[in-house]
Amino acid sequence: MKKIASAVLVRQLPRERTCTVELIELDLPARTGADPAARCIVTVRQELQESSLTATPCLQAEAERRMRDFIRRRLAAGERLMRHEGLAGLDALTPQARITAPTPASTPQPVPTPITALVARFQPARWKLESAERRARAAWRVAECSDASSPASPAQQALRSLVPRLVELLDSGNDLLDLCLAVAIGRLGDPGATEAMQALSQRGRSPATCRAARQAWLMLLTPEAREAHADTLLPSWEAELESEKSGVDLVDQIDAGLEARSSDWASLLLDWYDIAFVRPGPRAVLLRLLKALPLEVGTFQGVRYVYKAAEMRRDAQVVGLLHARFENTTAMQGASGSRDYRSPKTGGWLKRATGGARSPARAFGGRTRDYLRLRGWRTVRRLAALSHPHAPELAVDMLLGLVDDEQPPPREEQRWEYIDRQYQRSSRLHHRGAGWMLLPKLLLANMPDLHTSARAKRWWTLQPLDASRPMPERTEALRAMWDAHPEALLRLAMESRSALVNAVAARALQDHANFVREQDAAVLEVLLQRPYAPTAALGFDAARAHVEDTTDTAVQVPWLKLMSASTHAAARDYALLHIAGDPASFARHADLVVALLFSVHERARKQGHGLALLAAPDSLLNELLDAMLAADAADPGLAEGAALAEQLLQGPLQQAAASWQGLGSLLPLLDHPAVPVLRLAVSWLLMHPAGVALVPPVLLTRLLGAEDADRRACGARILAALSDDVLRQQVELLCTLALSGHAGVRAAIAPALLRLALADEQVGRAVASRLHDGLFQTEAGEGQHDDILRWLTADLQAYAPARDASGTWRALQARSGGAQRYGAWALASLAITDFSLRQLATLARHADAGVRQWSMQAIDQTLSAAPTPKQSADLLPLADAAFDDTRAYTQQLFGERLPDDSLDVELLIAWVDHPQAWVQALGRSRLVRRMSAADASLCLTRLSQHPGTQVQLFVTQWLLELPSDDAPRLAQQLRALTPYFLTVLSQVHRGRVAKSRITDFLRAQIAAPETAAVVAEIFARQVVTASLTDKPQYVAGLRDIAARHPQIELPFLAWKAPALHSA
Repeated sequence: MKKIASAVLVRQLPRERTCTVELIELDLPARTGADPAARCIVTVRQELQESSLTATPCLQAEAERRMRDFIRRRLAAGERLMRHEGLAGLDALTPQARITAPTPASTPQPVPTPITALVARFQPARWKLESAERRARAAWRVAECSDASSPASPAQQALRSLVPRLVELLDSGNDLLDLCLAVAIGRLGDPGATEAMQALSQRGRSPATCRAARQAWLMLLTPEAREAHADTLLPSWEAELESEKSGVDLVDQIDAGLEARSSDWASLLLDWYDIAFVRPGPRAVLLRLLKALPLEVGTFQGVRYVYKAAEMRRDAQVVGLLHARFENTTAMQGASGSRDYRSPKTGGWLKRATGGARSPARAFGGRTRDYLRLRGWRTVRRLAALSHPHAPELAVDMLLGLVDDEQPPPREEQRWEYIDRQYQRSSRLHHRGAGWMLLPKLLLANMPDLHTSARAKRWWTLQPLDASRPMPERTEALRAMWDAHPEALLRLAMESRSALVNAVAARALQDHANFVREQDAAVLEVLLQRPYAPTAALGFDAARAHVEDTTDTAVQVPWLKLMSASTHAAARDYALLHIAGDPASFARHADLVVALLFSVHERARKQGHGLALLAAPDSLLNELLDAMLAADAADPGLAEGAALAEQLLQGPLQQAAASWQGLGSLLPLLDHPAVPVLRLAVSWLLMHPAGVALVPPVLLTRLLGAEDADRRACGARILAALSDDVLRQQVELLCTLALSGHAGVRAAIAPALLRLALADEQVGRAVASRLHDGLFQTEAGEGQHDDILRWLTADLQAYAPARDASGTWRALQARSGGAQRYGAWALASLAITDFSLRQLATLARHADAGVRQWSMQAIDQTLSAAPTPKQSADLLPLADAAFDDTRAYTQQLFGERLPDDSLDVELLIAWVDHPQAWVQALGRSRLVRRMSAADASLCLTRLSQHPGTQVQLFVTQWLLELPSDDAPRLAQQLRALTPYFLTVLSQVHRGRVAKSRITDFLRAQIAAPETAAVVAEIFARQVVTASLTDKPQYVAGLRDIAARHPQIELPFLAWKAPALHSA
């Protein structure tokens, strides 16, 4: 096996994901009837999922064609080609949005007068007349005017001629001059000054000069020398330089590495930035680090060093990123950092403010933050005044740092202002980005309603600012710079994530409409997909002009595809209306039809469905197959588009799909990671008479064993299409799929399962038994029991098991709702005599209304006019009914239809002891009718422990029925009832009537000493625990006992003096 070619695609949104495509040549033995050169396959790997673009090995030319088509479609869908090898011409497929800048004038330009005057200032005769400050300014001016992008221009040639003179002026004793000269020499790019810069980087008078000279030396090195120098930096940081982390995780990883290596952030960031000069991988990690690195003591010094180095290299991306950090980060308050630094010569620590009384510096304090924010604007302004080409690039990168999602939400500030000799209330509207100092200076300088604070630290308006439309007038500063570089405005419109920036850029680009119209399709596609209406409208105007410039539908189709997929509603409406004007002509373009069919927007999908009815079936099917192979599971509109395509295949395209010759090309779709594509491929495959025979068993097994239920459902559809002879050997598998918790799997396998069951009685009974067992298990998914019941009670009714009284009773008493419903269905076919009266009473309280109704009718037919006590006792389960119909039936049956002779005392006591209140009341009323002394002991014993107050009161009626002629026996009964007496007498704020009855009864039972002793024990306890209201009764009863039976010891009635203890 040999890899011939490979490509890696990257998808950024909604999350970053890589896709690897490989063309592989297999080591296959010669096959009979096959081309020996057909040995190539194309594999696609996305994260953990792998699929193929080739069903069987094919020729290398065909494999390359499929690989190219796949890559082309994924690039058109917004993915990016990260790297590739072995396949030429892929770079031409990449629709890179490269902005076409205006062509500059080709006429030779003389050296500008200011440059001539600047060069003349370095003549020795004039130089010695300049002050130290003016000398440094002159050197810095040379650095500002230098432009490495056009070294052949007369102005740059004149400036580069100064390099020998600038080297000669080094080490003049002025540190500031040395620093400015180093920056100028580095930007001029004369390699002859390399050694001078290397020497200055080692002997500079200050660390700032050493760092500037080091950067100049790096800028003057050849690419090979820079690469060699990068190899010597950070030798033990390889893992961190290639880290995949970001945000806080990356900062923590680097911080831990610094502590382990005893290093600091300043030296690390400088060395890392030097490596980033030549290596894109470490540069990407560094950019992620700078976005998250906190601006605080310990880290800010290194960030500032990188900022100054980026300014010197004119690295607009890094400068813009750090400027956004300065704008968005609040200045530090509190603890200050040290002003000490290590001398590059001696290695000792020096004070930054030698001999002064300055306090230690605060890292990124308020003044530092304001200085850095203003520095960015001043740099852009000075470069724009020089018409320097770096000015618009720097301005764009700084404005791109403004992101709406990172800004505080808009707010309204209420203020009182003194107007017309009185205080009036006014409102200030602070929009997103109101804290950015750069915006009022660079973007909104000419806005009439703009108000700023004293130093433009904040800005606001008095009227709402509508960023959903282009600005009424141009508001940006440096208008000459923007007009000279409309490509910078276009880049803002394509990349900015600020609605305000897009509104300003869109208004400025309206003055450059022809420039926008000249851009490539990839640029206009980006504009059309922008979520900001002003920017999308620019792309729409340009694309519409291209459509209206020609009548050739083939030329119009690419632009119509872009507009139909745009986020701009007007662009979509125009494209769809234009297509609707000549549907027959546009239906000939299968790529347009499929693009509309899989659009994100419903209206476009409907129009694509209509065009598909007019399209040529073969070309449409071929385009549909290629589009499905390149589809991504994350593509919006894929599921809806695949559903529409499936409707077409089952409708007007059914005949063409069933007779399609390229059936084998569908097999790669069965491994596609997107379920909608897989579902469409299965439907398409099953339309062909021989389609299922092409599916490899290994592929079918993989689908049936997939973790995703939707993929298993597709496998079940293929399995169900196999012949009955094959399926008879897989009855257990069919039953397992039929009991799946996923509705799609059950629906896919049901036709085959029922077909087999109805054709073979033995299979039918086995399937019905397995389904019946599934009803007694917890429902694995919504609707599972519904499907099983539908099969058992309809298609498999003849084989439905356990339909006798025993099986029905088991099903009705099961916890599973499905089993209960099966029992209710089976109950209708049984006779009343198959169940006992107690079973009927139990079924009458069933959750199923049909079961309850059947049971109550059965009870009416079974119960005679004068039921026996046993029959009445069997009806007791009715009292537990929780449903209104059964409860009403039970109340009428117990209260009216059961005579007193049918109720024995045991049953009535059970009624009184029942938890239902209405049953207790009915039991008490029926028990009172037959109150007798013979039943008193039984009732008291059975009901005395009931917790209900009504039952406790009812029990007091039976106390007087106790036999009092035998005192020992009565005392024994009273002792047995003592817990009942204590429970009632100890109740607080309730049971007053019952307490009074019991107290009077007990006081009446003190005639005999046996009973008096029991009463004394009860009253003695209640005297201690009872309330003041009840206590006098107990005390009086105890005194009566003491007077009548002095032999009973009542120690708390006589005072006993405590024994005296001697010291």
